[in-house]
Amino acid sequence: MNARKSVSGLLILFGLFSVVTLPAVENERESVQVIAVDAAQEFIAQHDNAVIMDVRMPVEYDMSHITGALNVDVRDDSFEETASGLDRDKTYIVHCTANPADGRSSRALETLQKLGFKNLYSLEGGYVAWKEAELPLTEASN
Repeated sequence: MNARKSVSGLLILFGLFSVVTLPAVENERESVQVIAVDAAQEFIAQHDNAVIMDVRMPVEYDMSHITGALNVDVRDDSFEETASGLDRDKTYIVHCTANPADGRSSRALETLQKLGFKNLYSLEGGYVAWKEAELPLTEASN
């Protein structure tokens, strides 16, 4: 009888432990927030540790990009290696052309989360929304 109680007690504890730890894992996955372009511009102005990360190809970045953005091409084989060298204490606002749900920014954010970055935002509408809002861009010089 005592052995049964011990086994039952262990199973109950295991079940409770599983229930308690699941929300923490889900919260970690949900740590990326979507931020509108106007809010992103204001956030950057107020936070010295905020970085806009443009994950498009260098040719796209060179033609036109959000002023001050850091270009790290998510399609490059060295993306993960390059990203792992970045400061994890900074806040990154990640974007590609339009930030579709399954686009380059999503892949980049997934990799950044896997690398342990915690302060991540997805720029709603990406580069296109920033340009449409007529916010500061750096254009290629001809």
